[in-house]
Amino acid sequence: MSKKNELTLLMAKVLLKLSSDSQQPWDQSYCRFLSENKAEASFQFMFRLGRTLRPQPEQADYQDYTALLGPLMQSLFDEMQAETTHRPVLAVLTVDAAKTYKLKLEYHNAHAHEISLQALGTTASYFSSEEIDKPA
Repeated sequence: MSKKNELTLLMAKVLLKLSSDSQQPWDQSYCRFLSENKAEASFQFMFRLGRTLRPQPEQADYQDYTALLGPLMQSLFDEMQAETTHRPVLAVLTVDAAKTYKLKLEYHNAHAHEISLQALGTTASYFSSEEIDKPA
């Protein structure tokens, strides 16, 4: 298994643990990691149940998880830069209740693949309008 695949699997396990420890019902969980440079990074988390997105509670509760995910994401970005000569600026990691995972990387647009409720229905949204119900 390649190093980038190992890193992705480890990140998926951390996100699965975060989701499983949550009190909210979910069938998919999302982590959006933004890091335009190595010195700064931010996380955004979202749960999904069916066609409904549910923001995860206060992210201060997730310090243990972000402390693990941050270095793993940075290592993955380093691996991708070594492989392609371009460093990603963001990643969206998805894990579902069946323990399958998906990783989407973006190399140029830091505003792409938004997982927020506010982004639903916009071109920046990670979700298509056919898969998520927009709140009224």
